[in-house]
Amino acid sequence: MKRFILILITILASAFVGAAQPKALGVRVGADCQLSYEHNVRDCADFVELDFGMQFLGLGWNAAGAYNFMVAQPQWTRRGEWGVYIGPALKAGYMRIGGYLSAGFQAGMEYTFSFPLQVSIDIRPAVGVAMEGRYFFIYGAEAVFGSIPCLSLRYRF
Repeated sequence: MKRFILILITILASAFVGAAQPKALGVRVGADCQLSYEHNVRDCADFVELDFGMQFLGLGWNAAGAYNFMVAQPQWTRRGEWGVYIGPALKAGYMRIGGYLSAGFQAGMEYTFSFPLQVSIDIRPAVGVAMEGRYFFIYGAEAVFGSIPCLSLRYRF
């Protein structure tokens, strides 16, 4: 397991090489309340999003990551930038019943103003495996809570 985590960190770090990529830091609020970090991948509009925060209703904590492919960048306004994205996502956390790991996708739309503020709305449904005591079971609660739209506000630098 330690090797898997080390390999995953190495792959994500390789996407971050170079200092010219735009970054954003802020909050993501919806079913969860999370600190959110976004980092564009070099030479394209795709980005990695990493979130860490409180689980629904303060029942625990969670960490999530998504690699989002920018599928459209419509020119709906003269100023600012629009973006529509979708990509795979992973989420891990701990609630009162035990730990869990889930996989799914994230889909959303963002708008970056002409000043350094980014607003986005997205959903992140997933299905996962949870551990309660000594027992593992498949659950779909993340599909329900992840379908609640989340609003993100980030400072882009």
